[in-house]
Amino acid sequence: MGTGSDGYSAESDREIPLEGFVRSLFGGLETADNRLRRHAGYILCQTAHSNARIRPAIVTGLTAWAVRRPYHDPVLRTLATIGTRYDGMVKQALLAATTRREARMLYRRLQTIRTWQVSFDDGGTEEGETLIDVGGSGMVRVPREFLEKYSRSESSSTTSTELETDHTETTSPGRERNWSRLSRRKRIEQMPHGQEFAAIEEMSKFDEVEFLGQESETRYGHSVRTRTFEGSTEDIAIMRLYRHHDEPGFERALGQQLEQWVDAATPGVVGVVDWGDSPRPWVAVEFTEQTLWERGKLEPAEALETARDLTGALAQLHGRDLLHGGIDPHSVRYTPSILADRPAPMLENVGLIPVYRHFDNPASYLDPRYGAPEYYDGRYGSIDHWTDIYQLGMALYSAFTGDPPYSGTFEDIRSQVLTDRPLGMSSDNPDLPGPLADVLAKATAREKLKRYETAEQFHNAIAAVCDEFLE
Repeated sequence: MGTGSDGYSAESDREIPLEGFVRSLFGGLETADNRLRRHAGYILCQTAHSNARIRPAIVTGLTAWAVRRPYHDPVLRTLATIGTRYDGMVKQALLAATTRREARMLYRRLQTIRTWQVSFDDGGTEEGETLIDVGGSGMVRVPREFLEKYSRSESSSTTSTELETDHTETTSPGRERNWSRLSRRKRIEQMPHGQEFAAIEEMSKFDEVEFLGQESETRYGHSVRTRTFEGSTEDIAIMRLYRHHDEPGFERALGQQLEQWVDAATPGVVGVVDWGDSPRPWVAVEFTEQTLWERGKLEPAEALETARDLTGALAQLHGRDLLHGGIDPHSVRYTPSILADRPAPMLENVGLIPVYRHFDNPASYLDPRYGAPEYYDGRYGSIDHWTDIYQLGMALYSAFTGDPPYSGTFEDIRSQVLTDRPLGMSSDNPDLPGPLADVLAKATAREKLKRYETAEQFHNAIAAVCDEFLE
């Protein structure tokens, strides 16, 4: 192996099997190591570009993953980066993988997320890279760190350790399970974080937990729907395992915020049933179904009632001196509809983004189209209660109109937030009846001092519109 004059080493005599290497790259997107995730995404983009035969399979695989786990940042960034060169292929893959509506939502998300810093040109390399012939299709620049990890994984045994069977036994011997030990064990084995969720069951206040459905990825980690048993009480809850960061102070800051969320028990806020910090921070929250984002444009009467409920919930939070910090249509969830009752909107993930934004990319936890100016430019001040008022106002704008306030790339959105106003934020818009456009325009003013001074004032303004238009 020789070293090139540009600071990389060439292994042109070495050819790596294509399929095994691509599988390793997909696995790299799942690792907890941020640097290795970045390497895996970077190399997948190069491999897709250099090999026309494997390109459709890579795009299809990433798309299927994105549909199943729409908040998996490394997957979305990799797919978005490939889309900068092969946009048509990505669009076709999205339309083939899901409904047109879901495909459109995912595509919009790909347009706003930050891409990997990948050059598809042949020239230029960086220190510590190796040229590898992947599947005989051409040379790909691979960081030596990732190559060494791949080589070790190929040479190591593929025999996996058996799951501990402690959790196949009932934690409530007096209760007769309605599911078998074998099916429980299989379900835990099939969950990517099954052992951790089983450990949470042991740490929780519940006598027993039945895992329902598949584990899914959310903005902040992984979740699974559960049936919980505590004494004679049986209920449905969402158990969520939070994404971990190794930086000092992260777990302590997250734990403090989860404790505040527990204390925020109030109508209009998703309730925390139980929580803990081992094996890593987790919560069990009351069961909710759809998000405001998934529901899209609401009927005018329901949109007004939703606005009244959510501004009231925000006023309650602020009255307890609590900040949400990350309101957008994805953070508004709805309770199940019981008979003909209207599903109730609720705010969730109270105060989490102010923690995560210090340790990770904020765009992974907040849709940039709903971010307040102060998220983009410190000259507009810090993140505070005025931020909540702005972002709830923009989320409600989407509930009434069915459109996001802004669109385009991340930089396009940033520029619009700091200089423009949503085109539909006008009294001429038939989706914004009466004084509603003026109410939302005031809540979403660029300068903080022009917004409502309190969430209570915002709520009163919305309530006045409701009194005028609702029977």
